[in-house]
Amino acid sequence: MTVRLAILLLIFLLSRAVVASAAPETVDRQPMAAGDRVLYLTLDASTWRPRGRISFGIAPTVRLKLASAGLSVTEDPATPHNATLKIDYREERGKQISINLYGTDITCLVRLDGPQDKETLDLVIHESPSYTDLTDAPYVEVVEKLQANPYFYFLGEIVRERMQTHIDTTGALILALDRQFDRELHPQSATPLDTLVSPAETFPDLDVHYAAAAQQNTVDELGRLKDSRAVDLLTRLTAHANRLTRLRAVVALGQFDDPSIPPVMTRVAEVDSDAAVRDAAANVLSKRSAH
Repeated sequence: MTVRLAILLLIFLLSRAVVASAAPETVDRQPMAAGDRVLYLTLDASTWRPRGRISFGIAPTVRLKLASAGLSVTEDPATPHNATLKIDYREERGKQISINLYGTDITCLVRLDGPQDKETLDLVIHESPSYTDLTDAPYVEVVEKLQANPYFYFLGEIVRERMQTHIDTTGALILALDRQFDRELHPQSATPLDTLVSPAETFPDLDVHYAAAAQQNTVDELGRLKDSRAVDLLTRLTAHANRLTRLRAVVALGQFDDPSIPPVMTRVAEVDSDAAVRDAAANVLSKRSAH
């Protein structure tokens, strides 16, 4: 068993353990109180892999994301609920890598339906292995890419915002990344409950494990989307402690045509501690002056 495959198995076991020990009680046997936002979850999963086995714990992972976002989840259609979340997770055979080895392409279709379509959400999340770099564990690679995909990593928060504030997906993504950055700057102090022994105490936290990669991928996505609402957050991320996040934020800001950006690039080009970040900022300024 490779190290990466062992990591995937550990993550799968952790997702099941954390959901069982840390997720709030489901609402299946409780009446719905006034003001509750209850989500009915349906999840279908399929794979091309031998024996039809899906090694990735998609169901417990999704439940954990929703619970962590503060949503009450039921899988009983008879339970009163405010919206329905339908997830169709598909693993399809990808390109051939060697004689007996194929890649796996993952597609995750997400649909949220609410009363009178007020909360409708449609997402298509797709990931494939890096076929240009041959690997002996393409399945592990593609699952890790899915876990760090912005729309999958922040799925719980995107669904919650759609249910509660009806904000669009990009707006929810900006809010989710903003909150993550704020938690990094202002970590919560431990409470007495946090010191209690947990069945998952010796396991790494899944959100922490993928936080940096998801953060950087989200910055890239915001640069691609060029939504002006992201400019302030991306500007603040140019001062992030992680050099790769700063670099991605500089490159993302370079996609925007906003008068506030040249002064930011000038500051970064002059004072950032990393040469690659300084060069990226200087390159943004150079391209702007050329136009």
